[in-house]
Formats: sequence, C-alpha cells, structure tokens
Amino acid sequence: RVLLAGKVIGNTVLAMAQILALAAIAVVGLIVTGQNAVLEGLGSPLVWFAVFFLFGFVLLASLFAAAGAMVSRQEDIGSTTMPITMLVMAPYFLVIFLNDNPVAMTILSYIPFSAPVAMPVRLFVGEAQWWEPLVSLVILLVSCVVAILVAAKIYENSLLRMGGRVKLSEALKG
Repeated sequence: RVLLAGKVIGNTVLAMAQILALAAIAVVGLIVTGQNAVLEGLGSPLVWFAVFFLFGFVLLASLFAAAGAMVSRQEDIGSTTMPITMLVMAPYFLVIFLNDNPVAMTILSYIPFSAPVAMPVRLFVGEAQWWEPLVSLVILLVSCVVAILVAAKIYENSLLRMGGRVKLSEALKG
C-alpha cells in the first residue's frame, strides 16, 4: 500500500506541477497581450479545472497502478489497461463532440471520468449553477476513495505474483 501511495502521490505532484505551470504561462500570456477580459472569464473555470484535475488524476493513477500490478510482463500490460483507457477516452471524446449539447454536458459533468473536463467547460460557458461543481466534486471524491481502496486491494494481492496475468477476481480475493 505504501508503494502504491508513493507512486500515485509522486505522479500526482508531477502532473499538478505541469498543470500549474501551464496555467501560469496562460495567465502571463493573457496579461502581456492585454487580454484582461478573457482572463476574467477564465479565472474561476481555471481554478476549478485544477481542482478537478487533481482528483481525476488520483482516480486514474490508482486504477492504472492496480492494472499494472496485475501483470508481470510488459507485453501483457495492454490487456489490463485497455478497459481503463476506454473508460477515460470515451467520456473525454463525448465532452469534445457534445460540448454544444447542454443536457449531455450536464450528465457528463457528474460522471467521475469526464467531470474534470466537462464541469470546467460548463463553468466557462456559464451553464453551471454555483452548486453543481460542488456536487460533482463530491461524486469525484467518493469515486477516488472507492478507486483507491479497490486499487490498494488489487495492488497488494497482485504485485509480487510472477508468471501470467493475474485475473481481476483473484486480485480482489487475495
């Protein structure tokens, strides 16, 4: 569990540093070019994006770490990470393709895997009520806790096994 926590925390710190650096560059660029109106509109959604990104990243990092622990050979990693990749990419593309559909965006902003993208977009365009990001964040936090607990169980029961791929049912049983 300590090894899992170290990997997730370390990667989260690095990812947040990148996001904060990009946000700082964007703010400086907008100030230098005199686009203060755009900066005013971006302020709150940018902060919300950073918060949602933090917890969304923890959710995904723990799931990917657990998936990686279920295999002992590099060649087998695709079979365990593909479902998680699809779980991430499908909502992400839905946000991109359905960003002009308010009903779809509202639904996507409450799904933990798409909320880090959908909710800041809704906040930026002014479609979200003041309470909606809070509810979405609570759902994301609960999902993070569940994912971390499941990932810790899988990680603990799979990491030191050698040979073929560990089945998910075996990893969860122990």
